[in-house]
Amino acid sequence: MTGPPPEDASEADDTGPSQDLTRVWSVLAHVVTPTTFVAAVMMYVGAVRANTMYAGLGIEQSMLGLSFQEYVLRSVAPAIEPLILLLVLALIAPTAHRWLLRSADRHRTATTRAITVTSALGAAGVAVGIVALAGWWRTSFYVVPTCLGFGVFVLVYGGSLRRRIRPRPAGSSADQLVRRTVCAALLLVLLLWAVTLYAQRRGAEAALQYRVDSAGMPSTVVYAARRLHLEGPGIKETALPDPAAMYRYRYTGLRLLIHSNQRYFLLPACWASDPWARAIALPADGSLRLEFSVRRTRPECPP
Repeated sequence: MTGPPPEDASEADDTGPSQDLTRVWSVLAHVVTPTTFVAAVMMYVGAVRANTMYAGLGIEQSMLGLSFQEYVLRSVAPAIEPLILLLVLALIAPTAHRWLLRSADRHRTATTRAITVTSALGAAGVAVGIVALAGWWRTSFYVVPTCLGFGVFVLVYGGSLRRRIRPRPAGSSADQLVRRTVCAALLLVLLLWAVTLYAQRRGAEAALQYRVDSAGMPSTVVYAARRLHLEGPGIKETALPDPAAMYRYRYTGLRLLIHSNQRYFLLPACWASDPWARAIALPADGSLRLEFSVRRTRPECPP
């Protein structure tokens, strides 16, 4: 009695990286939908960017009370680039993985040499990341997570391909599970770190832009029934002559930063001219009247 025909060698030996990637893809497909993933990334990027930007302008983010939807909407511009990159990588990763497996089966010698070279580059990347993380080398903030992530991925994936070409006795299933879990967690943490640094950088750039050029914010005039004693570079208080007017004082030289949590957050128009300039929070109720203008004119700031 004859048994079933033997499977193709490439299919029979389709272990290691192929099964690992298939398991990961299967779990992610059942747990994280594309919509959930995109919303989570946009929420995180928006929150980190907003918190960094408003902290740079002297406003504690807890005062803003921004909602999930507001964070997502404010993250559209800064989050679109990393999202496109992540989704493109996720799209081409399975195809690239299958192509590498077929190439490894057909060109074992060339693949072994390529793995040796990339493993050396991966080890160098890990070394550079550790040196930068320890503070022994001052470099860009992207270097540490990028080098560590690249190095770890290349070493782990290259090791899996090497075991496919030259099979060796594998350890226990528990040891393999622990190694795979630790590697996956490390890569996810490094990816999260890189996204966090990116969002913080965009938030710091936005705060600096507001400091340098306030003309991009709506010009605001505040009318109040009583004196508010608003102080700041470029703010001008005017007492209105009509004693029967509902609002007796007018304040100009202000820019609207954001309206949130039933408050108006304002900045002096000449914010950049005074390092001690402060942000101003006013209640959004009937005690005040605010007028806004979209005219993009630079304020006349004191020297």
